[in-house]
Amino acid sequence: MASDFINKLLNLIFSPYGFLGIALGMMLLEKAKTSRRLAWLLFSFCCYAASLAKFQDEWVKEPPALVFPLQQLRELGRPLTIVILALVLLLGMETKNGWRRVVIPQPINYLVMFQAAIFLKVLFYGDMLFALLAAMTFGAVVLMFKLGPSRWLQDESNFHLGVWSLAMSGVIFGLACTYQGIFNMYPMTFTQGRFLGTTGNPQHAAAFLASTVPCFIFLIGRNKKWDWVKAFWIAMLLIITYFLFLTGSRTGTLMAITSILFFYRNRSGTLLRLGFFAIVLLAIIFLFINPTEVINSNAQISYRLLEGGNTREGVWNAMWNSFINYPIFGAPLNGERVNFAENTWLAAGATTGIIGLIPLLMMGFGCLQMMFRLTKISKKNPNYFLHTSTVIAGLACLISGSFSEALLLGNMSFPVMALILYLSLGKYLIDADYKHQKDYSSSPTIKNHDFTKT
Repeated sequence: MASDFINKLLNLIFSPYGFLGIALGMMLLEKAKTSRRLAWLLFSFCCYAASLAKFQDEWVKEPPALVFPLQQLRELGRPLTIVILALVLLLGMETKNGWRRVVIPQPINYLVMFQAAIFLKVLFYGDMLFALLAAMTFGAVVLMFKLGPSRWLQDESNFHLGVWSLAMSGVIFGLACTYQGIFNMYPMTFTQGRFLGTTGNPQHAAAFLASTVPCFIFLIGRNKKWDWVKAFWIAMLLIITYFLFLTGSRTGTLMAITSILFFYRNRSGTLLRLGFFAIVLLAIIFLFINPTEVINSNAQISYRLLEGGNTREGVWNAMWNSFINYPIFGAPLNGERVNFAENTWLAAGATTGIIGLIPLLMMGFGCLQMMFRLTKISKKNPNYFLHTSTVIAGLACLISGSFSEALLLGNMSFPVMALILYLSLGKYLIDADYKHQKDYSSSPTIKNHDFTKT
């Protein structure tokens, strides 16, 4: 598997498409050095490329082909991600240091420890080449954030661009799937009628779509006036929501609902107005579309969303038993690599035991700690409600999804990149609040002012 990936990467680099792409990439790199928005857009493409994958199982050896150029992009998803990641990494090396010296959030250090446990287990008991490749890719992702996106977060403008970049990855996904849908929806819905877009399965597509919802809400909320920009973000959010419904994923639906509830956790009035707006919008749509036809045409998806029962109970019990039987280092490998099942925390315990589970739990605790600190900042400074709520909602979204899917255990996946970006955005807000307090307390004007005379 590792050698196949290396061959794909080399074939991409030394192909005509590769030479053309590298030339365009270097031109884009030069432009991005003077345009921070373009630099963040390059990161958006990296996030989208990380989501590209093909659905394959024992029955489907080769999924239906997408239209050009989506088929070619999907075939080279992981090598393409490496190439774009390298471009962002090179751009990050050109970035000058700002006032923030420590830009990587503490929870990411614990995630690195967990990945180190995976690396050592695969290195000694699995495929050595795959272990080295996985360690290099995850290390490149963390280094890319440290030199690039996390270090770019030095001011308000870059915070907005950071949120914008994650939303733009959703825009790219939505436009690509809409483009494919114009020609043929079947290659994106051939697995039990559920939508998977350009990802590997419907659950991955749902996690991708749900993770971008807080960013769309931020971009819609910060624009007070009604113009084409606000209309664009609303339209894209509706497209994202529609595709999320087509995935038939209860996990994705729960993630999206969780993000909305946490975003408007202290503003029930806004939440009610949002619900009223959604009802009115659906009523207008149903004036032109018969809702019965919509439900019947997506009966299988509707049934999956509404049906009860825990379809993962058997897998969860198996992972729990593996952890109980092998509590220190996890269950022995069955192949050349570690395979994760449908729960981030149980999967970590089953595969790495407490050696990997403890740092992962510390990472989760760090995320919750950041959410509480941002809540305090929001109460203290209501002007930062949208900023803090975006990070809180994004982290809540990913954590809620982690209990049903192994979202946070990839080494170069979209959920991991989204997690690191949300944590980086949150750390910037905490650092900016600390700097503001420090500047305020050390200001001679404020310090020497006699408030009794005002």
